[in-house]
Order: sequence, then structure tokens, then C-alpha cells
Amino acid sequence: MIRLLIVDNERWIVRNLLDLFGHWDKLELEVYGAYSAAEALEQLGKMKFDIVLSDIRMPGMDGLELQQEIRRHWPWCKIIFLSGYNEFDYIQQVMRGGGVDYLLKTEGEEAILHAVEQAAAQLDAAVEAEALIGRAHRQLQLARPLLLGDYLLELMQGGSAPVSQLAHKFQELECPLDAGRSVLLAIGRVDDWRDELSVADRELMLYAIRNIAEEYWLPSVRCLSLRYEKNKLLWLLQPMTDAPEDRARALRFIHGTLETISQSCKRLLKLRLSFSAGAAFVLWAEAPRQFSTLKALLGRGLGLGKELVLIEERKETGDTLEAELRNHEVNSQLGKLGAMAAYLDNGQQEHFFLEFGKLAALASSSRGTGNRLKLEIYYSLMCLFLSYMNRWELHEVIGESIDLDKLTRYEAHLSWESAEDYLSELALQLFGQKQDDQVYREHDLISRVRLYVEHHLAGDLSLTRIGDVVGYNPYYLTRLYKRLTGQSLADYVSSSRLAEARKLLEGGSLIVQDISKAVGFMTEQSFYRFFKKETGITPQEYRESYTLSKSDNQK
Repeated sequence: MIRLLIVDNERWIVRNLLDLFGHWDKLELEVYGAYSAAEALEQLGKMKFDIVLSDIRMPGMDGLELQQEIRRHWPWCKIIFLSGYNEFDYIQQVMRGGGVDYLLKTEGEEAILHAVEQAAAQLDAAVEAEALIGRAHRQLQLARPLLLGDYLLELMQGGSAPVSQLAHKFQELECPLDAGRSVLLAIGRVDDWRDELSVADRELMLYAIRNIAEEYWLPSVRCLSLRYEKNKLLWLLQPMTDAPEDRARALRFIHGTLETISQSCKRLLKLRLSFSAGAAFVLWAEAPRQFSTLKALLGRGLGLGKELVLIEERKETGDTLEAELRNHEVNSQLGKLGAMAAYLDNGQQEHFFLEFGKLAALASSSRGTGNRLKLEIYYSLMCLFLSYMNRWELHEVIGESIDLDKLTRYEAHLSWESAEDYLSELALQLFGQKQDDQVYREHDLISRVRLYVEHHLAGDLSLTRIGDVVGYNPYYLTRLYKRLTGQSLADYVSSSRLAEARKLLEGGSLIVQDISKAVGFMTEQSFYRFFKKETGITPQEYRESYTLSKSDNQK
């Protein structure tokens, strides 16, 4: 949708051009008119315009002064000047100011239509301009460290990023680590912040901690640090080569310097830090498990004091390793509860039940500590459902079909299978309620749009005005209306105006000029053109045909 503003102090010119563009099918336009530069600026202050078609010589502020103001408000707006004078000086000033075109009013409608078409093409081309591409490239360079950090944290937290694409992503994001080499993780935690430190000061302190650690590690190992949560840092470390002796040396070096880094931060920054680190270099596919283990290790160490240096304990016996992997799998899956909440909010039922099924399968297959895992999974889902129902005030309506008293009591279910069925049914009810609510809101939106159109046929029925009334962006509203009804909003407005015009013509009491105003046309000429385009005959011919047909039926 392209917004076009027509500016001229001659009202008949504005009206004729509004009529011309209102019935031009080549571009999807929303057209507005203004009768002075001041009125144009008022409209430019309310909404974005893509093309302005303006007279040059106007009382008060002229077209060239208006051009400067337009550039200040909407620098990408294309401007076409109309003039009754062929003046070389004006043309030079227009071109220096970045005007799209300069037309004489005597050149006719085809030249004006062609100029607007060219301006629209330049709007599309501007997106691909070399300057914009260059700017986007520079912004990408600046954002690359953030993108790399987001990618690696998602990978460590068991996200959807496949390890098979690691080498490609590392190259794309210019990661200093090697996707084909093993990695060791270490987590640092600020045990407490000094009271006088502001939020900005704390950010600087985290940056200083990263620098201190890298000063110790970088001569001997590859290192990349990431900030996560408000007081924690994650380091990903690699030996210079993957030879066994280099890995062993690097491992001793990393573990041995953790306490040194902690002491340096305490002395230089007056901050106490705790660390947890992996027991061995691992493949990238195993790094999420190590990350999960280190987080749990640091959490368990919290009660032992501060300034901890904790090293992961890995016993490679089959049962212990299997339990460790299962705990990682459970923690990873529970970490996706935030995504499940988003799926519930967005009505994405298929995605939600995919993750729900994974959690249910973990609970069903658990052994040994199975009851603990079942309880953890059940009550995690319970919190998710309760939060959703509280936010949307659904307790009463859902309680009509499901016993919500059982939701907070796992023991109320005979088995995990019955608990799973209960939670699954509750989720289905919530999705069903959301679907019903969405359908109601969609129907309500369509009703409000149509009611407004019905009662304002003689007034402003621009997409922007209708969008303001119902509280939607006009571009989004047009797409939504088309999806919900199969008809464009502009076509609905036209059909409503046509239906009312027919009704008034059949009534016979109003002259055509009054009917044209009653259905929102600024001039009788534009109404004639619209009516003939839609019906194939003029309004007067329609009235005569209806009168004749009615007379024949009465005989």
C-alpha cells in the first residue's frame, strides 16, 4: 500500500486528481488531499507518506519550502512537482532538492500517472540502494559479537541449533574457536555486588572480569567469554592443538589459574567471585551437558560459602553417566518451558504438544528417582498452566469442564499416565478457549469495521481512518480483513458505496449530485465515473432502467 498526498491551493485540481487516482488500478494507492502547504504538513505529522504530488506556487509556504519540510519528516518520500509555468530556475531547484519529477499541469493525466508510477518504482529500488546495503553490512559487523553470543548460549542450553552446522555458523559469525576441536566450559559468578555500584557500573565490572580472565588464559589457550544472567559469565576454552599432551597441559593450566583470577578480581575490583569448571575437554555435542552440570554444581556450592572454585566430577561408570545424561536431558527439556508458554500464548498447538510429548516421555521412562522427576515435570507444567489461566482469567470457564482442584495435587492422580492425560486435556481446553476467543475477536473486528463503514459512507473512509477507529495499523488491517473475509477492505468500501447509491437512485427523491455527496464523492464527475465503471451504465441510466422495470412489474 502506497500513500499519496496531493497538495494544491486550487480545490478543483485536488478533487480531480483524487478522482483520477481513486479509480486507477495499476498501483495500490491510498490517496489524500491538502489545500495548502500548512495542511499538508499537518497530515505529514500524523502519518507517513510515500509520494507527494504538489503544486509549486502556493500562497504562504510554496512547494520548494514544503519540499524541505518533507525531507525533514520523511527523507525517503518521493516528491513530484506540478506547475503552470515552464521556468528553468524552478526546475533546477527541484532537481537539486531531490525532487522526483517536474511536470506542467498542461501535460495531462497520462503524464501525471506515469510520474507517480516512476516514483513508486524508485521507492522499491531505494531499498536495494548501495548506501543502504553498505550500512546494513556495517551494522551486521557491529552486531556479529552479539549474534555469536546468542547462538552459543542457545547451543549450550540445548536449543534447536544443530551441531552439524557448527563449522558454517562459526565461519559466518567469525567465531575465534574451532568447531572441530574439543572445548572446556567454565562459569564465573559474582557472589555479591557492592551496594554503591549502579547497573551501568556492574556491566563495566563484568567486562573487567572478562578482560582479567583473558589476560591469564589467552597466551596459552583459545578463549571466548559470554555474559549470561545478571551476575554470571561463561567461558569456552580450547587448547592450541587437539594433541593429548596439549589438552592435558591446557586443562591443568585452566584449573590452576581459576583461583588466581578470583584473587585478582578481589584485589583489583573489590569483588568476590566463584567458579565452576569442566573436568575434561569435550566434543561440542557434549558441551550442553557440561554446561548444565556446571550450573548445578555452582548452585549446590552456594551454601558452602563464597569465592568457590569447583571442578566437575565425572565418573565414567555406565550407571552414573546414564543418570547424568538423563538429568541433562530433563534440565534441557524443562528449559523449554518458556517456549511452551509462548506457544500457548500464540495458539501454536502443534509446537506445544511436541515439547509436551518430550517431557511426558521423559517422565514415563524414568527409573530410580523417577518419582522425583515426575513431580518436577508435573509441577513445572502446573505453574505454566496456572500462570496462563491467571493472566487470561480463565479459571471459571475452564473449571466448568475440568476439575482444577486436581491441578495442584499430583497425588490426586492414580498414576503418571492419568496425570499426563489430565494435563493434556487441560492444554487442549486452553487452546480451544483461545481459538474461540480469537474467532470472537475476529468477528467483532469485522462487525466494527462494517458498522463504521455503514454509518460513514459520506465521510472519511480511508484505510488510515478506519484503522484508527478500530485500533489497527491500516496496512495490517487490510491484510487481516482480506484473510478473514476473502474480500479487500477497499473493495468492501466500494461495494457499500455502490449499494447505497443504488438504493438512493431507486428512491427517486434525491438528485444525482446529492447522492454523490451522500456516498462520499467530492465531485459529481467522480461519482459518475465510479458508478459507470462498477455497473456499465451511468447513474441516470440506472435510475431510468429501475423506474421502467418497476412500472412494467406493476402492470
